[in-house]
Amino acid sequence: MLRIEILRSRFAERTAELLTPSGEPDLFAAEVVDRPGLAALIVSATPDVAADVVLADDAVAAGRLIRERVLPFAKVVAGQSRPPSPKAVLRDHDPAHPVSAERLLHRLRTALREFDDGSWTYDHIGSTSVPDLRAKPFVDLQLGVRPLPGEGSAVDEALHALGFVPARGARPDSPGVYRDQIKDPALAPEDDYRKRLYVRADPGLPAILHVRKLGSPWWSYSVLFRDWLRTDTAGRRAYEAAKERAAAAHADDPDYDDYTRTKAAFFAKVQRDYERAGADSAYRLR
Repeated sequence: MLRIEILRSRFAERTAELLTPSGEPDLFAAEVVDRPGLAALIVSATPDVAADVVLADDAVAAGRLIRERVLPFAKVVAGQSRPPSPKAVLRDHDPAHPVSAERLLHRLRTALREFDDGSWTYDHIGSTSVPDLRAKPFVDLQLGVRPLPGEGSAVDEALHALGFVPARGARPDSPGVYRDQIKDPALAPEDDYRKRLYVRADPGLPAILHVRKLGSPWWSYSVLFRDWLRTDTAGRRAYEAAKERAAAAHADDPDYDDYTRTKAAFFAKVQRDYERAGADSAYRLR
């Protein structure tokens, strides 16, 4: 069930009434709280750093929120539908994405506190984390963990409460879903390339969560590449052009698999550049 928390205000009880499900009571539930906890959606009557949605006493807006955001999201969380796979269309950088990413990362830190021994890492990665770079409109997040959580684990349950469900590859060899590409077999054991991938199918803020082992190659690559793109204007423009070509070539594909493989060629081409730039990074493989 999708849990919605409504931050207490003079409108909160009325907002909870407006967000009470009718006809599909097992899909979502709204609760008034004094401070945010572990919910998939947090609603506030006024702008709040913790809130995903601003909604006061407005029946029309509440109905639209349920139809356009809550129900599609809740059906994925309940396993009644698969996350959508929209076309690979790039949009201009949205400065709201880093703010939203930090909100989700804060929620992840809170939800996973009992599992984290203090060494885990929480990062906004991918193109939405780079100012002045066009991107598909969903946020990529990365957790660095030890050990990698198993299917159906307590970590899975905590992530599920936040609306993250395990991704299923469109094909058995879908890139980056169950494991990352091995670039250098001598660099790390094969097990270090295993990963868990989760999708948060919130139509208002779609997000992908990459869970990788601390110290593994792609835990490092993803952050070093992000940091290089943030500082290297020519590299950023070249990557954007490569993404545009990939998006055009695979605009009609039913999934992102071949688009992802096409981008990977650029990623490999500039590996020495981002590793050199990140020589002093805490994410640099030693």
